[in-house]
Amino acid sequence: MAVATGRLTTVPGAILATVTAMLLLAPCRGHAATVDASGARGKSVLYVFNRTKLESARAATPLDPKRVMTLETWRRNDLAVVDWLHGLGFHVREADEHAPSTETAGQDLIIVSETVDALDVANKYRETPIPLITFENDILGDLAMAGQKNHRDYGTDDDQRFVTIVNAPHPLAAGLAAGVQNVLTDEHFKMNWGKPGLGAVTIATLRGEPDKAAIFAYERGATMAGEALAPARRVSFFVWQDTFEALRPEGRALFRAAVLWAVTAP
Repeated sequence: MAVATGRLTTVPGAILATVTAMLLLAPCRGHAATVDASGARGKSVLYVFNRTKLESARAATPLDPKRVMTLETWRRNDLAVVDWLHGLGFHVREADEHAPSTETAGQDLIIVSETVDALDVANKYRETPIPLITFENDILGDLAMAGQKNHRDYGTDDDQRFVTIVNAPHPLAAGLAAGVQNVLTDEHFKMNWGKPGLGAVTIATLRGEPDKAAIFAYERGATMAGEALAPARRVSFFVWQDTFEALRPEGRALFRAAVLWAVTAP
C-alpha cells in the first residue's frame, strides 16, 4: 500500500519494480503514430513506370486484344497510384523507365513501378541520395537491397492475399496488429517478395513463408546486401502490376505508411 506523507506518496520498492517492469515490457502501441500524416504536403514524387508498351501493343499488326487488355490493366493501376499520391498531397512527375537519372533532380521520393523492364532501370538509382520505394523486385539486386539470384533472393508468388505483420510497433506497420492481415481483395493475386540483408527492418512476410519479406526497408546508412550502405531510405513493397487497385484498406494503410515513412527525415 502506498503511504501518504503530506503532498508526496511513497511507493514501496516491490510495487515500483513491478510497475516499472510492466512499462518496459508493454508494446509501444503509439509508435506507428510517428509517421507524419502531413509529410506529403509540398513534396515531389518521381513515379517511374512503362509508358510505351501499351501504345506499341495498340499499334501492332495484327492486334493482340488480350495483350492490349493486360497492358491497359497495368496502365490503369499505375495511374491509380499517381492519383492516390496526388490525394495525399504530393506533386507527381511521371517518368518512363528509359528516363535518365537526372529526372530525379528536385524530387523528394522515387517510386519504381512493377511495370518497368528491370533491364531498363537496373542500378540507375542505386547511389541516388533520395528515398526510394520499389514494387519491381527484379531490381532489388541492382539496388543492393537483396541478392542477385531470382527465386532465391527475390521472387513472385502466385495465389496470394495475406501477409503476416512481424514488426507491429514499427511505423511502417501502419498500426496494424501483429499476425496475419488480409491486404488484397482476392486470393489469386501475385505478390512480390525479397530476402533483405541484415541491416534491413522486415515489416511483413508472405503468410506461412517467414523467409519471404513482402515489405522491408533500410534506414539511411544501413548495411544492405554485399555490405553496401543505403544512400537514403529504401523500401521494397509487394505490389505487382495489377494489384494496386485490389488493395484492401489494410494494404492501402501499409502503402501510405511506406510513402510517409520514406519521405520523413531519419
